[in-house]
Amino acid sequence: MPGPPPKLICGVVVSAGKMMKAVKVRTAKQTYNNFLQKHFQSHDSYLVSDPNSSLRAGDVVKIAPERQISRHIRHVVTEIVAPWGPSIEERPPVLNAEERARRVQEKTERKKERRRVRNSEKGESAEDKVEGMIEGTAVAS
Repeated sequence: MPGPPPKLICGVVVSAGKMMKAVKVRTAKQTYNNFLQKHFQSHDSYLVSDPNSSLRAGDVVKIAPERQISRHIRHVVTEIVAPWGPSIEERPPVLNAEERARRVQEKTERKKERRRVRNSEKGESAEDKVEGMIEGTAVAS
């Protein structure tokens, strides 16, 4: 049984086009000051994955946490709420969850194939390595 759906966060793109496949999104929040006993406006900034580079600075977007994509990127764009500048139809589409999962799976398949080719060029197979590790005589690379 899958867990609860991810928490969607609404924010504004503040930096786009400076990083490949990533944008910075600022979300609004309030913090409470105990001494003054008052709420103040604050914000959080997130680096968000944008694989098709479809976002522009000023766009209002919804983001959701997902698997860790790189060292600092842990969120993905799920929807453009209000575009700034060119309309949504003129931009590349935002990927949905199924497309993102398919891309990840294709990437791992390509990686496995590269490893198979590399191991076959060395003259050893992955099964030989596993058998050697089990027996305690690991094959030196």
